[in-house]
Amino acid sequence: MLLSMSSRRDSRVGLGRAPEQTQREKSEATLLAMREFKRYLEGLEKDLSHTSKKYSNREIAQGVGFVAAGIHEALNYLEIVKKVIVKTERVVAKRNLVSENATA
Repeated sequence: MLLSMSSRRDSRVGLGRAPEQTQREKSEATLLAMREFKRYLEGLEKDLSHTSKKYSNREIAQGVGFVAAGIHEALNYLEIVKKVIVKTERVVAKRNLVSENATA
């Protein structure tokens, strides 16, 4: 019980937490992480392609091919998510601009 009370108190006070980020900062951080992850997946996909060609065992080559196909699909989904984040950011910025103009 004491632990639950202290954790609630800490969450209200904000001890040990990073300062609040704006929505734009959050989306920029997310996009940066996605770019890094995309770069990692592309490298992994390339390495798997080389590995698949190196082994003559059909089962190994087929398994590596399946993994590479999954990575390719993940890259496609990352691109879709990126487009949604960018579009949402534009809509929010436009809405905020209209809201500021209405109050001014």
